[in-house]
Amino acid sequence: MLLPVFHLTVVIINSFTIWYDQNYVKFPFKEQISKHNLPFNNRILFLTMWGLTLQTVYFAVALLNDILGSNARSPKKTSFLRLFKDALFSLAFPLALYVFLAFWGIYFIDKDLIFPDELAKAMPAWCNHVMHTTIAPFILIELLFSPRNYPPRKLGVFLILLFNLSYISYLNYIYNKTDTWVYPVLDVMNWPLRVIFFAASAFVSVIMYILGENIDAVVNSPKKQVSGKKKR
Repeated sequence: MLLPVFHLTVVIINSFTIWYDQNYVKFPFKEQISKHNLPFNNRILFLTMWGLTLQTVYFAVALLNDILGSNARSPKKTSFLRLFKDALFSLAFPLALYVFLAFWGIYFIDKDLIFPDELAKAMPAWCNHVMHTTIAPFILIELLFSPRNYPPRKLGVFLILLFNLSYISYLNYIYNKTDTWVYPVLDVMNWPLRVIFFAASAFVSVIMYILGENIDAVVNSPKKQVSGKKKR
């Protein structure tokens, strides 16, 4: 019973934050960007919005699976809903951890490189924390207490790299159109450093994926399920 309540709570918190952000938070984007009227009020440029949206969709699917599907650790017949939920988790987990670590890591090194004062003034603190802080504990709780079957590693790594490539490609496409970066940290880098930064980001995402996969293997270890049985 607690799992559906948790899933519903996260969906409500994240959905309200996205709604509030879209209707009440006015980011001071540069003219080169704002004139293009990009999706999500130009927020599509932020990996944060990709991550928060993906996490919200994941928890909504998880809630639907609570009602219509199965949370058995090893179901005899796995439904498409369960397969879809588990595949979404394999993306949502590394992305949430990456956003958390990248944002706060850069923030504590130099706040202006990731969250300059003009952005901080536009966004309420609680909204910032839902986008960059609570995404990590939410997905970690899900990892520890909600059963799943990870996809084959090759498929999982392919999906996370494809996701990274999609975002990086879009970010560079918009840069080519506007000649400006949405993240100040990219402004202070030359192209070799940007390439290294993008490659390192993708690598860290893969590490986060493997970390989640290994933790899940421990949490959902078959030994735990038979530990109470007598050996024959």
